[in-house]
Amino acid sequence: MKKNDCSLLPFYRENIYGLSPDKCQILGWEITKFNIDKLWNKSDGDNVRIAVIDTGCDIDHPDLKNNLIQGINLINPKKDPIDDNGHGTHVAGTIAAENNGLGIVGIAPKSKILPIKALNGDGSGNNKIIAKGVQFAADNNCDFIAMSLGSPDHSIDLYNSILYAINKGCVIFCAAGNSGINSPIMYPARYDETIAIGSINRFFDRSDFTCKGEELDFLAPGQDIMSCVPDNTYAVMSGTSMANPFVVGCASLALSYNKQHRKVQLKNKQDYINLFKKNTTKLKNERYAGKREYEGYGIINPVLY
Repeated sequence: MKKNDCSLLPFYRENIYGLSPDKCQILGWEITKFNIDKLWNKSDGDNVRIAVIDTGCDIDHPDLKNNLIQGINLINPKKDPIDDNGHGTHVAGTIAAENNGLGIVGIAPKSKILPIKALNGDGSGNNKIIAKGVQFAADNNCDFIAMSLGSPDHSIDLYNSILYAINKGCVIFCAAGNSGINSPIMYPARYDETIAIGSINRFFDRSDFTCKGEELDFLAPGQDIMSCVPDNTYAVMSGTSMANPFVVGCASLALSYNKQHRKVQLKNKQDYINLFKKNTTKLKNERYAGKREYEGYGIINPVLY
């Protein structure tokens, strides 16, 4: 990777055959084990705008199309932000696939997604282009920015765009990186101004691929996550790329609830850190439990206030 380049964090993908948008809806393990569906009686992410800076999105997918805002293609500005990789669609679906009784459903099924294509079909991109995506999200009144991408190098362009977005009121969530326990947290998750998310599996164990560092904030479900991919289909993926949108969805549920009920203040990174720290679970493995560099503040449990 050249300096100032950024790319999708490595991830595992397995296509799902036999599931289609016209078949009975399936709930992923990350929803059932965290009782997300029980929260929908109180909040479903309504009135929240989320920018997904990624490979674009399948804008016609039946589980997503009603929750999409007109986005932008920074790779080819003359085209819609069409996903020619699958990663961006999967991230968007994990956050906000519609609760329509068919296919799959996201964590915050009434949130609106602003798709920003800043990565090529092979998942590669440039930090200067990604920085433009961050600024676009901020200028379009997004509450959250989700970036499941990474680079080993600091970028002044990307960092300045993050400061710009924060000043505009955005809260930014980033995947920590999948290079393993001997590797530091990737940028932009490594910046103090962002919220860095690592991964656990369905047994609530730390995913071996999650990077290590004091910048890590939370762990969340990131292995064997089922979501949308292009051409009206679905796939299971694993990576901190998948854990990140889970937390964004949880944040969306909390923000939507508090826009209506005003139980707690949710305006900046620290507000969300404080909210989620109330209800975390520590890792069972004594090697990692209670150590910020391995688990952050712990495994996130959705909480509205």
